[in-house]
Amino acid sequence: MHPTPITILIGILFGGLCLISPSCGDSQARAQTSVEINLKNGQAPDFDEERAFEDLRFLCEEIGPRRIGTKGLQQTTAWLQAQMAELEGWNVSLDTFKAQPPAGARRQAEVDGVNVLARRTGTEPGEIWICSHYDTYDYPGFVGANDAGSSTVVLLELARQWAGKEEREGQTLVLAWFDGEERFPPIPWQDFTNSTFGSRDLAERMFKEETIDGISALILLDMIGDAQLGVLKEQSSDSMLKQIMERTAGVLGDPNLFVGQRDIQDDHIHFRRRNVPSINLIDFNYGPGNSYWHTREDNMEHVSAKSLGRIGRLILAALPAVEREFSPRE
Repeated sequence: MHPTPITILIGILFGGLCLISPSCGDSQARAQTSVEINLKNGQAPDFDEERAFEDLRFLCEEIGPRRIGTKGLQQTTAWLQAQMAELEGWNVSLDTFKAQPPAGARRQAEVDGVNVLARRTGTEPGEIWICSHYDTYDYPGFVGANDAGSSTVVLLELARQWAGKEEREGQTLVLAWFDGEERFPPIPWQDFTNSTFGSRDLAERMFKEETIDGISALILLDMIGDAQLGVLKEQSSDSMLKQIMERTAGVLGDPNLFVGQRDIQDDHIHFRRRNVPSINLIDFNYGPGNSYWHTREDNMEHVSAKSLGRIGRLILAALPAVEREFSPRE
């Protein structure tokens, strides 16, 4: 992920969104109604945050760095496949691509990348995608507990919660672990030549194959394990998705989860530019002044199981409202 050159941090409450959107009143009411129906019994969804935290510990301490095209990434791919194979109802596939580092990067040879896709077939048309990248930044000793180990294991625990023998009632769920989100240093981030290799390749292929319109909505998670969690709603994200997420957090008794908005370039941008309603949920204030980002301080000492649980329960609780408000585009 990368902040855009012009960034705006807005400490804005849910109701304040109406100040910038003339149609907000109706959409806000719809989002509120959907969430209240979901949680009318007052119970937060189950999410095993301790199990997710142990998965994260395994990634960081047993596998370690997981850069694209390396042994660590290959081990992570195999581990995800093995974990998903234990769950009923999921069909896992590997989506391979080629990543070419730009001129001046430390790595120059073309790199093999692989996205891991898991599909839980539903009874209704359309697909809801929940996504993360699972590669780590190219920095010596960098284990990426927060970036992107945290979102990697949250997706895995969501898969466990949504597993089942029968076809799922509702839209098809797709979990996507993207490879190659991180740039090849020392060349700076660039949206189309030095970052988001896996999501970019997949989105463009789906566009050419005319299958991308089958995605009703896409939710991207990134850097959501910070022990001092404060989530940004990426500013260009879909307004209804932002409203659903913030309202859901309030109903779950977690109104301080969201701390504002900011323009962030991340894996969602390639789907967004193809008109897929998308949202990026990211904590981009990791350590004082974001000082832990892309350093060895991104380790198990600075993440928490509680943060994983807050995000996991948010997605579980918000999903029915997302399905009600979003359907495949014609």
